[in-house]
Amino acid sequence: MNTNSLGNKNPNLISEKLYSLFLRCSHALSRGHHQSGGMHPSQQRILSLLASSDKITQHDLLDILQIRAASLSELLTKLESKRLINRTKAANNKRSIDVEITDLGEAVAAEYADSHQAVTTKLFSVLSEDEQQLLVQLLSRLIENWHNYHHGLNGNKDSLHGQKDGNDHTANHHDES
Repeated sequence: MNTNSLGNKNPNLISEKLYSLFLRCSHALSRGHHQSGGMHPSQQRILSLLASSDKITQHDLLDILQIRAASLSELLTKLESKRLINRTKAANNKRSIDVEITDLGEAVAAEYADSHQAVTTKLFSVLSEDEQQLLVQLLSRLIENWHNYHHGLNGNKDSLHGQKDGNDHTANHHDES
């Protein structure tokens, strides 16, 4: 498909095609085409976070994951029922809940980490290393721009254009992790 001819005939057609492709990618990833073990990706992410730290408060997990409190509570309840995590009242603050991984959770997290690397490598193997780097840059730029738009950081919610630096690149205000 020639994108130049698409752009010349109808500039919105390319944007609509991109939007449709993003939805299809999101759907494919969220439906578990990339999963192993039947565990939701958010549960796997929580286990990975807990495996790399001593314990994390439920409030800190909310900040890290950027999800609703009810959603986090549901995820933690499921992990707890599988005996992968424990929740306890924090010693220094009775209103705070500490979340820590169990030995079983550590084993599941380690197994997930091994399989996750293989799966993500396979998912993006169709792209060269340079194409993968370009995709990372483009997606990071889009996410930053969308974040700024939705949080009103550009001062103009009528536009989705990001702030440009002197080199006509979108300024990146957050560290990539």
